[in-house]
Amino acid sequence: MKRLVILSVLLGLLAACSSNQSPSENSTTKTTNNSSVAQSTSTKQESDKQSSSKESQTKASEEKTPDGAFQELTKAYPDVKMPRKLPRDESLFLNIAAVGNQDKLSVLYYNLPQALVMNHNSLNQATPFASFKKTTYDTVGKAKAAVGYQYDDGGQKVDLGHSIAGYQQSGAGSTYLSWKEGNWSLLVRASNILGQEPVTTAKEIVNYLEEAFLPIPKSVGQITIDLSASNQEANTITWQEDKVVYTVSHEEPLPALEMAVSME
Repeated sequence: MKRLVILSVLLGLLAACSSNQSPSENSTTKTTNNSSVAQSTSTKQESDKQSSSKESQTKASEEKTPDGAFQELTKAYPDVKMPRKLPRDESLFLNIAAVGNQDKLSVLYYNLPQALVMNHNSLNQATPFASFKKTTYDTVGKAKAAVGYQYDDGGQKVDLGHSIAGYQQSGAGSTYLSWKEGNWSLLVRASNILGQEPVTTAKEIVNYLEEAFLPIPKSVGQITIDLSASNQEANTITWQEDKVVYTVSHEEPLPALEMAVSME
């Protein structure tokens, strides 16, 4: 009888121990599950972080600091002489589209609220304020002919200052004023319909060229200022250096000259 009581007590203790272990096992299982959830959340956060970083890198590749596109241009065409000064609204960003090679290159310059990499697709819908071209011809004669040199000393003589005389004449609703400086021929066209006159602009150009120096053409150079136009080709400066013809243009007269003066 005494043995039965001891056995009964032992069985009761075993049952109690078994009951006490079950919550511990449940707790361990729950902790393991929570750890898996936390690890999954951490992995997702890391993945989102990497995705955000890639998006930031992609956006950064499309945007540049001021004049970044110009640095790209000079790096892409290191042996091409080109304008180093581009007069513009400095509150905006300089953007550039370029096509060609070392012998034949065409460049368009844009002034926009956002700085973009060179040749960004959105430039196709933008309007340039200036341009630059380099063209290499087979012969010196072809290069000279491509300059489009023109000079007319007919019409009324006009004193432009600094011992320079211009010649003014009218026709087809316009007034033309021509003069020469060295191998350069200069022409200013004004619209009579718009009430424009060419003398004031011509004198400003003469004064500017007393202090600044244009490239020296091998044979001829032509400057054409069209006061009635407003696009990037309104004011064009073209000159020959052996078989090469350079052209710079700007929507404003004096800035076009500044571009040519800054060639290097």
